[in-house]
Order: sequence, then C-alpha cells, then structure tokens
Amino acid sequence: MTHQIVRGFMLLGVITLLTNCTEDENDNGTELMGQVQFELTDAPIDDAAVQACFVTVSDVMIDGESISSFEGTQTIDLLAYQNGQVESLGIADVEAGTYSNITLVLDYETDAAGNSPGCYVLTTDNAKHSLSTAANLSNMLTLNSGDFEVQEGIMTNVVLDFDVRKAVKRQDDGPSDQYEFVTRSEIESAIRFVDKDETAMMEGECNDNMNMTSKIVVYAYKTGTFDLNTETSGQGTSQIMFKNAVSSAVVDSQGNYTLAFLEAGDYELHFFGYDDMDNDGQMELQGELELSLLGNLGLNLNLIKVDAGVDLNINVNIIGILPL
Repeated sequence: MTHQIVRGFMLLGVITLLTNCTEDENDNGTELMGQVQFELTDAPIDDAAVQACFVTVSDVMIDGESISSFEGTQTIDLLAYQNGQVESLGIADVEAGTYSNITLVLDYETDAAGNSPGCYVLTTDNAKHSLSTAANLSNMLTLNSGDFEVQEGIMTNVVLDFDVRKAVKRQDDGPSDQYEFVTRSEIESAIRFVDKDETAMMEGECNDNMNMTSKIVVYAYKTGTFDLNTETSGQGTSQIMFKNAVSSAVVDSQGNYTLAFLEAGDYELHFFGYDDMDNDGQMELQGELELSLLGNLGLNLNLIKVDAGVDLNINVNIIGILPL
C-alpha cells in the first residue's frame, strides 16, 4: 500500500470541530498552561480496490485558533497509519482545562504540493478518485466524541481516528470518480478523538487454517450494541455497514490484527469473512466467522473488559462461517 506524506504551505477547506473548554487559573488569576499533541490514525476500509486514501490537512485548531506549532500542510495517506501507527499534526500550547471539541482544516481541492485533488482515493489501477465536497457535506463539521483534559505543564496526546471505512463511500454510477465522502452527519460520526493515555490495544491472531475466506475483518463494539441484521444491512443515507463499530481491523496475511486506541470499557469482538463471490473484482461479505479461542479459554468474546494502559492479546481459530 502506498505510503506517502507530502508537505507544503497551502490552506483551503475547513472542517470545524468547535471547542468547549473549562479553564483553570492559579491563585493570582493567571491562566495555567499545558500542551496538546495531535496525532492522526485510521481504521481500514474493507474495499480491496482501494490501495490508499489521501487527505490534505491544512491546519488544526482549538477554540477557533490554530495550534502553536502546526507541522505545515500535509497530504497524508490515512491507510498508512493503521494498527496503532500515527502521524503527528503538531503541538498546541493551551490553557489547562477540559476540552470537548477540535477543529481540523482540510483542503479538498489541492494537496500540499499544489496538485489537484487535495483529498482522494487511489485505487489499485493507480487512478485518483477525488473526494470532493458533496452537496450535503458542509465545510464545518462538529465532532463531539468525548473530551480530553489538559493539565498544567503536562503534554496530552490526542489521537484523531479518521475511520475511512465509514467516511468514504463507493458510487459505481459516477463518470470517473467512484468514491466520495459520506453525508455531514455520517462523517461527523466517522471521526473520533481520544486521549491516547486513556486507551489500550487489543491484538492477536486469527488463524484460517482451512482457508475458508479471502479476507477477514474484526469489528470491536461496546458490549450490547451489536445487532447482526442491523450492522450487516447498511445504515443511513450512505448505507454504511457495521456503522456502530467503535473500531475495526483487517487481519493481515500472517493472521495478525490490531485494534488500537480503545477507551476503557466493555467490548465485544465480531470477525467477518469477505470473498469475491461473483467474480466482479470486489469483495462481498460472506458471513460471521465461527471461532474457537486459543490460550485464554475463560475469555468471553462478547464481554471483554478493557482498562486504560492494559493491552490484551486474543488469539482465535476459524472453525466455520455463518452465512448471512
């Protein structure tokens, strides 16, 4: 998969995630200051025709103001930053307090080198498909996925998880650009942010010793939020599959997977198989995989407790497929 970061100094489109902050002061009324580092990561897209998805980030803002040491305009392949990998967007000196929103500035038209488009999907035939702003997608998007606290004299690492699988849809009836961003409300829910120090990771192996499927994707849900019929039917205007998953990961060719930056809580894991069942060059959903646990036989895949800073290793074998 293409791994490319292009840097430059241009500014266009704006995605605004407005900030609400409770500020702290010392006894003299002087504002207490801390720092925030912003990092970008991605959950994978389950479309075998996509080899890269580039977004051009022109600025990062808190409370309408640019962060103090933004790295400069960057064109980033989101799919190169999966499985816990991140790209730094810069550091902000901010007043200590609790923040609930952020502003991410994107350039849809021009990348960091001045080439068009600024945001696009690169397919396996090396064709660029512009992710131009749809008519129903405002430049101002407000994200409220949680909050983060900035303490005096301490660096807080905030990870922006830009879930390409939820944010980009395929349109087969387009003249040339086969991909576009989803609607405003859908893309707002496709980007979450977390305090990196308050998260943990689930990783492990998914062994397909009987070669039952061509591609495996594991989806992490908060316990009790997964409904098979709803999640596999496609939801909303853009018919997003597995819309309520907190995160997802593609199992690699060696059988490894990583679900990164999960906040503390109870989760359930669901593994699904994909194959090109109609020989059209696209992967179709086969069904949910039946699994047997390896090692920790007392684990319940429908009730996995995640504690901040405590990573988990979960290994499974595929023993069957439950067709949809």
